[in-house]
Amino acid sequence: MFSLKKFIAPDKTALAFLSKLFFLLFVLKIIFFLYNYNISGGWQVQDFANAWNIIKWSVIYDAASIALINFPLLLLFLIAVKSFRYYIVRTILIVLFTLLNTFVIVLNSIDIFYYRFHMQRADADLLYVLRNPLSNGTLNVIVIGLIIIFFSGLTGWYIYKSISRLMQAGLSQHRFLFTNGVLMLFILLFFLSGTKKLLPTFALTQLQSVQLPLAQNSMHSFIYSMYRKNESIIPNVNYMPAAQQASLFSIYKKNNTESVSPKNIVLFIMESVPAEFFDSSSAYKVAMPFLDSLLKKSTYFSNAFSYSYSSNKGITAILAGIPTITDIPLYHSNYTSITRTSVGSELAKKNYTSSFFIGDNYDDFGFAKCCKWLGIQHYYCMQDIPGYKKMEKHSLGLHDEDVLNFMQQKLSKMQQPFFSVQYNISTHYPNDLPKKWIDKYPDINKTPPMKTMKYYSDCLQQFFTEAAKQAWYNNTVFIFCSDHWAQPNTNTIKVDELESFRIPIFIYDPSRERKVIISSPVSQLDIMNTILHYGGANDNIISYGVSLADTALRYNRPVFTKINSAIYEAINNEYVLGFNAIEGKPIYCYAYKNDTGKIYNLLKQTSEHSPAIDSIILQMKAFLQTASRHYRNRSTILKNDN
Repeated sequence: MFSLKKFIAPDKTALAFLSKLFFLLFVLKIIFFLYNYNISGGWQVQDFANAWNIIKWSVIYDAASIALINFPLLLLFLIAVKSFRYYIVRTILIVLFTLLNTFVIVLNSIDIFYYRFHMQRADADLLYVLRNPLSNGTLNVIVIGLIIIFFSGLTGWYIYKSISRLMQAGLSQHRFLFTNGVLMLFILLFFLSGTKKLLPTFALTQLQSVQLPLAQNSMHSFIYSMYRKNESIIPNVNYMPAAQQASLFSIYKKNNTESVSPKNIVLFIMESVPAEFFDSSSAYKVAMPFLDSLLKKSTYFSNAFSYSYSSNKGITAILAGIPTITDIPLYHSNYTSITRTSVGSELAKKNYTSSFFIGDNYDDFGFAKCCKWLGIQHYYCMQDIPGYKKMEKHSLGLHDEDVLNFMQQKLSKMQQPFFSVQYNISTHYPNDLPKKWIDKYPDINKTPPMKTMKYYSDCLQQFFTEAAKQAWYNNTVFIFCSDHWAQPNTNTIKVDELESFRIPIFIYDPSRERKVIISSPVSQLDIMNTILHYGGANDNIISYGVSLADTALRYNRPVFTKINSAIYEAINNEYVLGFNAIEGKPIYCYAYKNDTGKIYNLLKQTSEHSPAIDSIILQMKAFLQTASRHYRNRSTILKNDN
């Protein structure tokens, strides 16, 4: 006799398991909300309706993630039930269930802490952040690794026990119908909600862009990112005719080098250094006498911006002059054949020797591959420094003083002219300091990032003191640029549309010491052109920037930033414009100089925009259309783009 109770009993076990997964994801969302509350500006939750939309989409994202992971495995289990090797297959499936569901929980847990560095949910970029996390690692790295392993093991053990009970509940094909029906409902929700709306990092019109990470599930965004990891995120847009696009924005640049004699060029890429460290009006101005004194003899760009939030996007913007529009670093993608100016190769034509110095392991963050891709001849990492095994290390590698001392030795023997890059890492989180170093201004440099900035300034002072004695010094230009903004105080600072892209950029030329402050917007994307300008390279430059030495080119033009895979920004002397590249429409515009809090969205004030706002929207469209065509044509240059 048929018994409904017996029929659904095994499925109750399955439903209990799925419910626990769903509840755990819900708890992680709450922790995510609270932990990142400060940097998100409170997530802009305005009323109950807004909060309800966040909860609704959170439920759909989490349900879709659980379904995507478990439904295919349940189907495989049903197929395997009648197999003569059922027990072997069942064991394999239990392991798969356990690993995948554990990964869902662990990835969402890691994102609670990683979000403030990446400013969006996990994507394929996570695979390219740190290649050798435990090699020569310090106690901090080991402890963090052990905590992740312990948490993963604990979570995996619980999921394994739950799935084992599920499989041992006497399941047969007909008894799984109810559970499969529930999972089918989840998938139905996925499609009824609109597949476009569930694309990770897509700006749902029902949510503010800053609220999207609250709704998304890290596993869902990661899977989708892996699917598209070698694809351009910008669709094949066609906002305007090619001739109009080229007149508004062109990647074909030419430097004015008529009065320039080629110089040695030293570029300091400063890791995780925000503009606040150099701003005397900021509460986070660092007391660093050497760099402060250097600024009094340099050209400082007070309105400078990074392109993105991450190092592997920053290095491409700085050294290649190209914005990364893929989820993963450009030099790891299928777009490595993109038409570009390789800075090392271009300078080699002018008889330059090029080199890159960094204190971490070989090819961490893929920087060695990036340098090779750009024709930089020599790559020096921690393992190249004699005696590195006995030197004091921090969480990422050697302290800056040891790397700069090694760099100094190499430069003294290097054939001139040369181009050299130092990518410092001591200012990177967790901001470890040498044991013997003492900050002389502890009452001013209050936060760990501020203290490591003071340490880096001291290291640079030692470097410049020695360099000033060298024959090459007076014929050298020194360029400083941060790879991206970072929080000067992780406890109180918040991330917003403009300030979280502000970085320091300045140029020091010992042969022309003078204090100059430039307030026009400039970008990381301008650095490569500037390097080539001082190197005497003037033609056939592919770049999204201009030379900072050319005042006519840089005046009051917009610079561009990328918040996530959907939202780009254009910033000029007056406005910051947010643009949804997937929907193809602007979403906000603030007159940031007068509206410092960015409260009044001018796009919502009136249906008709001022000519100035229409102009920056048009320039943004030209930038995106240029990038889309550039990426999609890779190694070719369209005739109608010239």
